[in-house]
Amino acid sequence: MPHIVATTAVLRSDPNGGAMKRPLLLLVLLVVLAFPVVAEEMVIVPREVLEAIVDDNPNPPLPRYATAEELAMPPIELPEVLLSPPTGLVDCPPEYAHNDGLLIRWEDFNSILTAMTVPITTGDPDGIVYVVVSSGYYNSAVTTLTNAGADMSQVEFIIANTNSVWIRDYGPRFISEDGSRAIVDHTYNRNRPLDNQIPDHLAALWGEPSYDIGLYHGGGNFHLYEDDDAYMSELIVNENPPLTPAEIEQRYLDYQGLDVTITDPLPSWFDSTQHIDMWMLPVADREVIIGEYADGTAANTVTETWVTELTNRGYTIHRTPGWNPGGTHYTYTNAVIFNDIVFIPEFSGYATENAQAVAVFEAAFPGKTIIPVDCTSIIGSAGAIHCIVMHVPEVTAGLFADGFEDGTTLAWS
Repeated sequence: MPHIVATTAVLRSDPNGGAMKRPLLLLVLLVVLAFPVVAEEMVIVPREVLEAIVDDNPNPPLPRYATAEELAMPPIELPEVLLSPPTGLVDCPPEYAHNDGLLIRWEDFNSILTAMTVPITTGDPDGIVYVVVSSGYYNSAVTTLTNAGADMSQVEFIIANTNSVWIRDYGPRFISEDGSRAIVDHTYNRNRPLDNQIPDHLAALWGEPSYDIGLYHGGGNFHLYEDDDAYMSELIVNENPPLTPAEIEQRYLDYQGLDVTITDPLPSWFDSTQHIDMWMLPVADREVIIGEYADGTAANTVTETWVTELTNRGYTIHRTPGWNPGGTHYTYTNAVIFNDIVFIPEFSGYATENAQAVAVFEAAFPGKTIIPVDCTSIIGSAGAIHCIVMHVPEVTAGLFADGFEDGTTLAWS
């Protein structure tokens, strides 16, 4: 049986009618019905099973980019008062470190979410998939995941209302403060107030401190390394006037202990999100996958500039193909590393590119299980699998586990 977490949230509005982010009033009921089960082998969902899963949301899913209606609305307001940053020792883990689980939001693109949930819950005996789901979709989520072969003892449901599937962009960013997990929150750069409240919701539910960084941001425009190097595109500057790049970089140093480098963005006509996770993926310390685009294209100009820069910084560079036929940006860097499993996108009609990407990932992640996930249905919404998950890092002995093969645990520095 799954873990069930039922919550009730109250959304407050400001006097001018715009949704504001406030501390949530939460009624929390936690019922633990799960028994520990150690998976003996990984189960990968057969394609025909995934094809039979029907997204039961009758409404078209919101895209990762802002809709015309959202652009015409005033943005969600930033916090009126910026709270002080953490006062303790702050560390921020990369995605390639060891993780306790993944956060996902259930309602749209359920076959894709299933394709990741089943291998995690059957192939990683400690991996938890935390499913944020509205009460109206809870039963169908349980049925779908059970029928697909997920180990439901490793699934925890969090009942909450949301606007969209893009939990990477609005979900919490986890840090360690003096060896305990905490949350750094931002204001979602889309006019989606229910999504914007999820980090506060989880902070209250899990009893973790939350620090609002006071920036408009989409979480996919962010990647970091164990040595505290981090990268974001210039979108973060464009969305946060009048702050200077130096002031934004200082926020990330103060709140997350990171040394941020701001890169060029891909042109918005090529990639409507301008998020760095659409062309970059950290592999390990000083190792990265960067999308490779046709000579003479605007995307090629950006990525080749950063291939040169990161090579000069001592990075090992891997390349996977990327392209944009008719307004859809296809990319393989929007992938998900979860401990010893790596999920990568694949696309119908692009067998050669899919095979090339698999070969690159196998070389970049020796010893890990590479699982392609069909992202044909989602890529037209300007995102793929990295966009619809948020990593929940493991805390071991007061520190984030480093995930090294020797099992040692080192302080983040």
